[in-house]
Amino acid sequence: MTSILALDFGGTKLAAATVNVGSRQWLRYERRLSPAIANGQPWRGTGGMAGEIGHIVVDPAGPVCLCGKRGCVERLASGPYMVQNAREALTAQPKLWEGKILRSLVEDNLELLTGQLISQAAAAGDDLAVEVLRKSAWALGTGIGNIANLVNPQLFILGGSVTKAGTQWWEVLRQVARETALPEVDFEIVSAALADDAPLWGAVALAELKLAN
Repeated sequence: MTSILALDFGGTKLAAATVNVGSRQWLRYERRLSPAIANGQPWRGTGGMAGEIGHIVVDPAGPVCLCGKRGCVERLASGPYMVQNAREALTAQPKLWEGKILRSLVEDNLELLTGQLISQAAAAGDDLAVEVLRKSAWALGTGIGNIANLVNPQLFILGGSVTKAGTQWWEVLRQVARETALPEVDFEIVSAALADDAPLWGAVALAELKLAN
């Protein structure tokens, strides 16, 4: 049996699904409406809150999340918050050279900032963009490493806009996750095949389960 943990980072919501399967055919069910799947069935926990990986705290002194806690994975790693962090940094230091490439890409209109532009600026050597990407990858990598120690899945499947952040993001993510997990805990981290269609397939999968029951 293969233990797979699938994470989707659409918007600012990080949802998880844990599935035990004998093959990778499960990959078509990457995103469910339920926070988690165990042994092929929705797993919601006692109060329906199972799988809230986005609210694992990795930086207790970090920025405040929507949930009210500081330093949640979601607050540090998700695409919309990456944009918010970059915008706040550029606004706070409008005269510094840091972020010059990023500013030029949006012609100083910070409302036009996107995660894709941050990735583009980072690839071009923009120090601020690189720092934003690294912080995101560090937070998620730390969360994944801790989850690996707890759940011990063979495979992490990541989906959502932030996973399109580029090579640097993936390199830092994998390195930090590996450094955080115990040496004996072996796992892979891969990109979701369904990309932006994952939520749609998740809805279909949940409907199939409802009809089957």
